[in-house]
Amino acid sequence: MDLINQISDNIFQVQIPVPFPLKVVNCYMVREEGAWTMIDTGLQDERARAAWADAFRTLQIAPRTIRQIVLTHAHPDHYGLAGYFQDMTGAPVYLLDKEMEIVPFEWKADGEHMFMVARYFKLHGMPADIGDSVHERQMQVLAMLQPQPVMSPLREGETIEIGGETYRIVWTPGHADGHMILHRADGLAFTGDQVLIKITPNIARWPGLDPNPLAHYLDSLDKLERLQLARALPGHRAIIYDLPKRMAELRAHHAARLRDCLAAARHCTAYEVCLEIFPRLKSADDVRMALVETLSHLEYLVVKGQLTAHTQRGAQGQELVIYAPTLIPR
Repeated sequence: MDLINQISDNIFQVQIPVPFPLKVVNCYMVREEGAWTMIDTGLQDERARAAWADAFRTLQIAPRTIRQIVLTHAHPDHYGLAGYFQDMTGAPVYLLDKEMEIVPFEWKADGEHMFMVARYFKLHGMPADIGDSVHERQMQVLAMLQPQPVMSPLREGETIEIGGETYRIVWTPGHADGHMILHRADGLAFTGDQVLIKITPNIARWPGLDPNPLAHYLDSLDKLERLQLARALPGHRAIIYDLPKRMAELRAHHAARLRDCLAAARHCTAYEVCLEIFPRLKSADDVRMALVETLSHLEYLVVKGQLTAHTQRGAQGQELVIYAPTLIPR
């Protein structure tokens, strides 16, 4: 099957389609004597379920032989099928304790956080018609996370047995508040979306979550570099063999993005900055991810004292957050 790549004797990468611009998410099945571990799941939709059914047939996996499901983080493309597979297999679902804390808030089934996001986007200048499209898309994504699993916590510094090997858990916040990687002594690691080849992980400022995710992401890159990993199995795109080089590229990318945001933030909203930084947005997914990425950079600059943020009334009387250069006394 083309969607399955064998990484080693017992590790298989399964590429599951997702209805986002990235097209697929890399999930992993790890074999041991008479059992399997699933790492990340894809979204709960028909295409993903069909891809997994094909993968189970190809790898000759009986659902009840899946003894545990491990999630690197709770973003929809990694988390969405966890409850479905828990119901199918009876397996426990493991997530870092820090990520477990925010799941009931972020993915509350009644969409409370989605309405908070809609208000947040309006506050940051998103026009009402675009905001309605984005909110509709957010609610569609929320529906693709049902049923949600009963989760068990993992903690930083602990170890977990996967495929007969011991993996240590490392908290790497930034892309998600409770993002984790799992690495073993020989330098192989499941790294989720912490480092991706050719594309950059989305570093997003969402309401009610980490107020400065870019700072924590850059700190997590330092933390990851100290592990001296030899091979990273990521959540998207190809395996990464030269992590120091790729992490240097990611740092350079964010430094350039910060310069661009600083230059664009001239007494305007985050949405206006977003359109200057990302001039070719096509879909609701593009718009929502570009805006929260822009906000993470703007808030980083506010914390650094290079920008200020204040509220004012817009032309229609609505409250808006305005970003402006910090005035430096002469």
